[in-house]
Amino acid sequence: MLSKNRIKQINALQQKKFRNESRTFVAEGHKVVAELLRSSLKIREIFATEDWASENAHKYANTPISVCSADEIKKVSAMQTACNVVAEVEMRPDTTASALDKNALYLAMDSVRDPGNLGTIIRIANWFGIDTILASSDCVDLYNPKVIQASMGSAFRVNVVYCNLPEKLQEARALGMPVYGTFLNGDNIYRASISPNGIIVLGNEGHGILPDTEALITNRLYIPTGAPAQTAPESLNVSTATAVVCSEFFRRRIS
Repeated sequence: MLSKNRIKQINALQQKKFRNESRTFVAEGHKVVAELLRSSLKIREIFATEDWASENAHKYANTPISVCSADEIKKVSAMQTACNVVAEVEMRPDTTASALDKNALYLAMDSVRDPGNLGTIIRIANWFGIDTILASSDCVDLYNPKVIQASMGSAFRVNVVYCNLPEKLQEARALGMPVYGTFLNGDNIYRASISPNGIIVLGNEGHGILPDTEALITNRLYIPTGAPAQTAPESLNVSTATAVVCSEFFRRRIS
Protein backbone atom coordinates (compact mmCIF):
# COMPACT_ATOMS: atom_id res chain seq x y z
CA MET A 1 0.00 0.00 0.00
CA LEU A 2 1.33 3.44 -0.91
CA SER A 3 1.44 6.03 1.83
CA LYS A 4 -0.08 9.45 1.29
CA ASN A 5 3.40 10.93 1.56
CA ARG A 6 4.79 8.65 -1.18
CA ILE A 7 1.85 9.48 -3.46
CA LYS A 8 2.54 13.17 -2.84
CA GLN A 9 6.24 12.70 -3.70
CA ILE A 10 5.47 10.99 -7.01
CA ASN A 11 2.81 13.54 -7.94
CA ALA A 12 5.30 16.34 -7.24
CA LEU A 13 7.46 15.02 -10.09
CA GLN A 14 4.95 16.44 -12.54
CA GLN A 15 6.59 19.80 -11.74
CA LYS A 16 10.04 20.70 -13.04
CA LYS A 17 11.13 22.21 -9.71
CA PHE A 18 10.66 18.95 -7.84
CA ARG A 19 12.13 16.84 -10.65
CA ASN A 20 15.28 18.93 -10.48
CA GLU A 21 15.43 18.62 -6.69
CA SER A 22 15.10 14.83 -6.68
CA ARG A 23 16.90 14.30 -10.02
CA THR A 24 14.15 11.84 -10.94
CA PHE A 25 11.20 11.78 -13.34
CA VAL A 26 8.17 9.59 -14.03
CA ALA A 27 7.68 7.13 -16.89
CA GLU A 28 4.24 5.56 -17.32
CA GLY A 29 2.63 2.67 -19.13
CA HIS A 30 3.91 -0.77 -20.08
CA LYS A 31 5.58 0.19 -23.37
CA VAL A 32 7.39 3.26 -22.04
CA VAL A 33 8.60 1.44 -18.92
CA ALA A 34 9.70 -1.52 -21.06
CA GLU A 35 11.80 0.87 -23.16
CA LEU A 36 13.83 1.66 -20.04
CA LEU A 37 15.31 -1.84 -20.32
CA ARG A 38 16.94 -0.73 -23.60
CA SER A 39 18.50 2.32 -21.97
CA SER A 40 21.25 3.05 -19.47
CA LEU A 41 18.86 4.89 -17.14
CA LYS A 42 18.40 3.59 -13.61
CA ILE A 43 14.89 2.90 -12.35
CA ARG A 44 14.58 3.95 -8.72
CA GLU A 45 11.21 2.25 -8.07
CA ILE A 46 8.31 0.72 -9.98
CA PHE A 47 4.67 0.97 -8.90
CA ALA A 48 2.54 -1.65 -10.60
CA THR A 49 -0.65 -3.65 -10.40
CA GLU A 50 -0.39 -7.24 -9.23
CA ASP A 51 -1.07 -8.56 -12.75
CA TRP A 52 1.73 -6.46 -14.27
CA ALA A 53 4.18 -7.39 -11.52
CA SER A 54 3.48 -11.12 -11.82
CA GLU A 55 4.14 -11.02 -15.58
CA ASN A 56 7.07 -8.61 -15.71
CA ALA A 57 8.91 -8.38 -12.38
CA HIS A 58 11.57 -10.91 -13.49
CA LYS A 59 12.75 -8.52 -16.22
CA TYR A 60 13.63 -5.78 -13.73
CA ALA A 61 16.31 -7.40 -11.58
CA ASN A 62 17.37 -5.43 -8.49
CA THR A 63 14.62 -2.85 -9.04
CA PRO A 64 12.21 -2.29 -6.13
CA ILE A 65 8.64 -3.01 -7.22
CA SER A 66 5.70 -1.87 -5.12
CA VAL A 67 2.52 -3.78 -5.90
CA CYS A 68 -0.41 -1.36 -5.83
CA SER A 69 -4.12 -1.35 -6.42
CA ALA A 70 -5.46 0.14 -9.65
CA ASP A 71 -6.75 3.08 -7.59
CA GLU A 72 -3.29 3.74 -6.15
CA ILE A 73 -1.73 3.63 -9.64
CA LYS A 74 -4.33 6.15 -10.78
CA LYS A 75 -3.34 8.48 -7.94
CA VAL A 76 0.32 8.59 -9.02
CA SER A 77 -0.40 8.73 -12.75
CA ALA A 78 -0.57 11.86 -14.89
CA MET A 79 -2.20 9.99 -17.77
CA GLN A 80 -5.81 10.54 -18.79
CA THR A 81 -6.41 6.83 -19.27
CA ALA A 82 -5.56 4.24 -16.66
CA CYS A 83 -2.19 2.49 -16.87
CA ASN A 84 -0.86 -0.48 -14.95
CA VAL A 85 2.69 0.62 -14.21
CA VAL A 86 4.49 3.82 -13.20
CA ALA A 87 8.26 4.10 -12.72
CA GLU A 88 10.36 6.68 -10.92
CA VAL A 89 13.57 7.00 -12.93
CA GLU A 90 16.86 8.76 -12.29
CA MET A 91 17.74 11.54 -14.72
CA ARG A 92 20.87 11.43 -16.82
CA PRO A 93 23.67 13.72 -15.64
CA ASP A 94 23.18 17.18 -17.13
CA THR A 95 24.52 17.28 -20.66
CA THR A 96 26.60 20.27 -21.61
CA ALA A 97 26.65 21.59 -25.15
CA SER A 98 29.83 19.92 -26.36
CA ALA A 99 31.62 20.84 -29.59
CA LEU A 100 29.63 20.12 -32.72
CA ASP A 101 30.61 17.34 -35.09
CA LYS A 102 30.75 19.08 -38.46
CA ASN A 103 29.90 15.82 -40.24
CA ALA A 104 26.74 15.14 -38.21
CA LEU A 105 23.11 16.15 -38.71
CA TYR A 106 21.33 17.81 -35.79
CA LEU A 107 17.84 19.04 -35.05
CA ALA A 108 17.47 22.34 -33.20
CA MET A 109 14.31 23.42 -31.40
CA ASP A 110 13.76 27.17 -31.07
CA SER A 111 11.39 27.88 -28.18
CA VAL A 112 9.20 24.78 -28.68
CA ARG A 113 6.83 24.89 -25.71
CA ASP A 114 4.31 22.12 -26.25
CA PRO A 115 5.37 18.87 -24.53
CA GLY A 116 3.51 16.69 -27.01
CA ASN A 117 5.39 18.34 -29.86
CA LEU A 118 8.80 17.93 -28.25
CA GLY A 119 8.12 14.29 -27.38
CA THR A 120 7.00 13.55 -30.94
CA ILE A 121 10.03 15.37 -32.38
CA ILE A 122 12.35 13.27 -30.20
CA ARG A 123 10.64 10.13 -31.51
CA ILE A 124 11.04 11.35 -35.11
CA ALA A 125 14.72 12.11 -34.55
CA ASN A 126 15.24 8.62 -33.15
CA TRP A 127 13.45 7.06 -36.14
CA PHE A 128 15.63 8.86 -38.67
CA GLY A 129 18.90 8.24 -36.82
CA ILE A 130 19.47 11.76 -35.47
CA ASP A 131 20.94 11.24 -32.02
CA THR A 132 21.27 14.84 -30.74
CA ILE A 133 18.74 17.64 -30.50
CA LEU A 134 19.82 21.16 -29.58
CA ALA A 135 17.11 22.98 -27.60
CA SER A 136 16.93 26.64 -26.69
CA SER A 137 16.83 27.19 -22.94
CA ASP A 138 13.14 28.18 -23.05
CA CYS A 139 11.99 24.92 -24.66
CA VAL A 140 9.74 22.64 -22.62
CA ASP A 141 11.58 20.38 -20.17
CA LEU A 142 12.70 16.99 -21.52
CA TYR A 143 11.42 15.24 -18.37
CA ASN A 144 7.93 16.71 -18.48
CA PRO A 145 5.63 13.63 -18.20
CA LYS A 146 3.89 14.51 -21.48
CA VAL A 147 7.24 14.73 -23.30
CA ILE A 148 8.27 11.32 -21.96
CA GLN A 149 4.92 9.81 -22.93
CA ALA A 150 4.86 11.30 -26.44
CA SER A 151 8.41 10.14 -27.14
CA MET A 152 7.39 6.51 -26.41
CA GLY A 153 10.86 5.70 -25.08
CA SER A 154 12.90 7.68 -27.61
CA ALA A 155 13.69 10.26 -24.90
CA PHE A 156 15.83 7.54 -23.30
CA ARG A 157 17.98 7.25 -26.44
CA VAL A 158 18.17 10.73 -28.01
CA ASN A 159 20.44 13.31 -26.43
CA VAL A 160 18.60 16.62 -25.84
CA VAL A 161 21.02 19.45 -25.07
CA TYR A 162 19.67 22.73 -23.70
CA CYS A 163 21.88 25.60 -24.79
CA ASN A 164 22.19 29.14 -26.04
CA LEU A 165 20.92 28.29 -29.51
CA PRO A 166 22.26 31.32 -31.41
CA GLU A 167 25.74 30.62 -30.00
CA LYS A 168 25.60 27.00 -31.22
CA LEU A 169 24.45 28.13 -34.65
CA GLN A 170 27.34 30.59 -34.81
CA GLU A 171 29.66 27.71 -33.93
CA ALA A 172 28.12 25.63 -36.72
CA ARG A 173 28.64 28.40 -39.25
CA ALA A 174 32.26 28.82 -38.17
CA LEU A 175 32.73 25.10 -38.93
CA GLY A 176 31.20 25.55 -42.35
CA MET A 177 28.06 23.62 -41.47
CA PRO A 178 24.82 24.62 -43.22
CA VAL A 179 22.05 25.85 -40.93
CA TYR A 180 18.60 25.04 -42.34
CA GLY A 181 15.33 26.57 -41.25
CA THR A 182 11.72 26.03 -42.31
CA PHE A 183 9.84 29.08 -43.57
CA LEU A 184 6.83 29.95 -45.70
CA ASN A 185 9.06 31.76 -48.19
CA GLY A 186 12.03 29.42 -48.50
CA ASP A 187 13.24 27.13 -51.29
CA ASN A 188 11.10 24.10 -52.11
CA ILE A 189 12.63 21.34 -49.97
CA TYR A 190 12.07 18.74 -52.70
CA ARG A 191 14.14 20.77 -55.19
CA ALA A 192 16.64 22.53 -52.94
CA SER A 193 20.22 21.40 -52.57
CA ILE A 194 20.62 19.89 -49.09
CA SER A 195 23.59 18.36 -47.33
CA PRO A 196 23.81 15.18 -45.22
CA ASN A 197 25.28 17.26 -42.40
CA GLY A 198 24.24 20.49 -40.69
CA ILE A 199 21.58 21.75 -38.31
CA ILE A 200 17.84 21.79 -39.05
CA VAL A 201 16.07 24.47 -37.00
CA LEU A 202 12.35 24.17 -36.19
CA GLY A 203 10.51 27.05 -34.60
CA ASN A 204 8.00 27.97 -31.94
CA GLU A 205 4.40 26.80 -32.41
CA GLY A 206 2.96 30.30 -32.70
CA HIS A 207 5.85 32.50 -33.83
CA GLY A 208 8.06 30.20 -35.88
CA ILE A 209 11.83 30.70 -35.78
CA LEU A 210 12.63 33.71 -33.63
CA PRO A 211 14.56 36.71 -35.06
CA ASP A 212 17.90 36.10 -33.29
CA THR A 213 17.91 32.55 -34.60
CA GLU A 214 16.58 33.42 -38.05
CA ALA A 215 19.52 35.77 -38.59
CA LEU A 216 21.85 32.74 -38.46
CA ILE A 217 19.97 30.54 -40.95
CA THR A 218 21.98 29.91 -44.11
CA ASN A 219 19.41 27.83 -46.04
CA ARG A 220 15.68 28.65 -45.96
CA LEU A 221 13.44 25.69 -46.79
CA TYR A 222 9.75 25.55 -47.60
CA ILE A 223 7.45 22.51 -47.52
CA PRO A 224 5.06 22.98 -50.46
CA THR A 225 1.38 22.16 -50.15
CA GLY A 226 -0.57 20.08 -52.63
CA ALA A 227 -3.80 21.93 -51.88
CA PRO A 228 -5.09 24.99 -53.78
CA ALA A 229 -3.95 28.23 -52.15
CA GLN A 230 -7.46 29.15 -51.03
CA THR A 231 -8.01 25.85 -49.20
CA ALA A 232 -4.49 25.07 -47.88
CA PRO A 233 -3.82 25.39 -44.14
CA GLU A 234 -1.61 28.30 -43.14
CA SER A 235 1.18 26.03 -41.93
CA LEU A 236 2.05 22.61 -40.54
CA ASN A 237 2.32 21.69 -36.89
CA VAL A 238 6.00 21.81 -35.85
CA SER A 239 6.25 18.07 -35.19
CA THR A 240 4.58 17.28 -38.53
CA ALA A 241 6.99 19.63 -40.30
CA THR A 242 9.89 17.91 -38.54
CA ALA A 243 8.77 14.53 -39.85
CA VAL A 244 8.53 15.84 -43.43
CA VAL A 245 11.94 17.54 -43.30
CA CYS A 246 13.72 14.60 -41.65
CA SER A 247 12.19 12.20 -44.16
CA GLU A 248 13.48 14.26 -47.10
CA PHE A 249 16.98 14.57 -45.60
CA PHE A 250 16.99 10.81 -45.00
CA ARG A 251 15.74 10.07 -48.53
CA ARG A 252 18.57 12.13 -50.02
CA ARG A 253 21.11 10.35 -47.84
CA ILE A 254 20.12 6.86 -48.93
CA SER A 255 19.35 7.61 -52.59
